[in-house]
Amino acid sequence: MKHLIAFILLLLTCNTLFAQALYRAYPSDVLGTERNIKVLKPRNYTENPEKTYPLIVVLDGDYLFEPVAGNVDYLSYWDQIPESFVLGINQRQSRYDETAIDRNSGLPESQSAEFMDFIMEVVSTMKEEYRIAPFTIIVGKDITSNLATYFLMRKKVPFDAYINIDPDYSTLITENLVNKISKMETNQYYYVATPEKSSTTDLMFTTSVDSLLENRKNIHLNYEKIEGVDKYGIGAHAIPRGLNYIFEEYKLIDEDALINTAVAANMAASGKEIKDKDMATALEKLLEKYKFIKEVYGIDMRVRLVDIVTVAEHLIDNKKYEELIDVADLAMKEYPDKLYGRFIEGIGYEGIGRTDRAIKSYNAAYALEPSVGITKDDVLDKVEMLQEKK
Repeated sequence: MKHLIAFILLLLTCNTLFAQALYRAYPSDVLGTERNIKVLKPRNYTENPEKTYPLIVVLDGDYLFEPVAGNVDYLSYWDQIPESFVLGINQRQSRYDETAIDRNSGLPESQSAEFMDFIMEVVSTMKEEYRIAPFTIIVGKDITSNLATYFLMRKKVPFDAYINIDPDYSTLITENLVNKISKMETNQYYYVATPEKSSTTDLMFTTSVDSLLENRKNIHLNYEKIEGVDKYGIGAHAIPRGLNYIFEEYKLIDEDALINTAVAANMAASGKEIKDKDMATALEKLLEKYKFIKEVYGIDMRVRLVDIVTVAEHLIDNKKYEELIDVADLAMKEYPDKLYGRFIEGIGYEGIGRTDRAIKSYNAAYALEPSVGITKDDVLDKVEMLQEKK
C-alpha cells in the first residue's frame, strides 16, 4: 500500500504537457529502507490514456539519469524513438557495495543480489502504477553495466535491451555472455560502447561472434569503439547511439528501403534472382514495420501520417498508381477526418486513367480537413483541371 501512495503522490506533481523529472524517496520492502529514485514521465502521458510506454531503467541515476532522460525526451520529441518512462536509481553512496562480485563463485555478492532484487521491486511497482509497455531497457556504466548484465544469466530474463557504457565485465560475464546471448529465443538488444583505447571487451565481440549470430534475427548485438572520447565523455556519445540502435525499427520509414523495393522490382522484371523479402510492396513494408513495433516494442499505434506520406510520394514518383490507391485506403482508415487519403486516392485513379472516379475522390476530399499542406483550394484545382480535360 505504501508503494501505491508514494507513486500516486509522485504522479500528482506532474500534470502539465511538458516532461518533468520527479525526485522521490521510494520505500523498499526488499532493502527495508528508502532509496532515492528519479522518474521522467512522457510528455503526452495524460493525453493518451490508452497508450503504453517502454521503461528505461538507469543505474548510477545520480549522474546518468539526466543525460538519458534528456536524450529520451529529445529523440522522442522528433519521433525517432517512442516516448518512454525513465527510472533513475541513485547509487552515489553505495555503487561499489551494490555491484560487488564474489571472486570465487563469480556471482554477485549478497548486497549486490539484494540490490538486483530491489531493481525488480521498483520495476514491478512502475508496471503496477503506470501504463508500461512490455519492453524494458537497462542502462549502466562500467561496474553497474556489469551488474546489469547478470540479469541475462537469470532463467527468465527481465530486460529486453541493455546499454552497456564502457563496461567493466567480470570473469563470469566475459566467459559466458556471448554464449548466453546466442541462445536467447526472444528479441534481445545488446548495445556496448567503449572508448577507442584497447579494451578487454575487444576479445569478446569479435568477427566470430558476428558469424555466430548471423542467422539469429531476434538477437541484435552492436559493439562500438567510439573515437576521440575518454571514460568520462563516452556516456554522452553512447546514450543517443544506444537508444537509436535499439529503436531503429521505430523510426520513421526510411526512403532507402522503398528505393530498394523499386530496385528489386526492376531486377525481377529483368529476370534477375532476388530474395522474396525484397519483393514486398512499399505498403507491405510499411505495415510490417508497425507489426514489428507492436510485437517487439509492445506499442500498439496507428500508422503515422508522415510515414504514409513518404510511401505515397515514393509511389507517385514511380508512377505506381494502383499501389497508391491501396495506400489511400490505409490513410482513410487511419485518418478518416483528413482529406489526404481521398486526395491521393484521386491521384491514383487519375494515374490509371479513371477520370470520373478521380473527380469523385477529390470531391469527397473537399469535405474533409486539410492536412500535410494540402488545402481545399488544391482539391478544387484538381477537380477543375480534370473537368477541363473531359
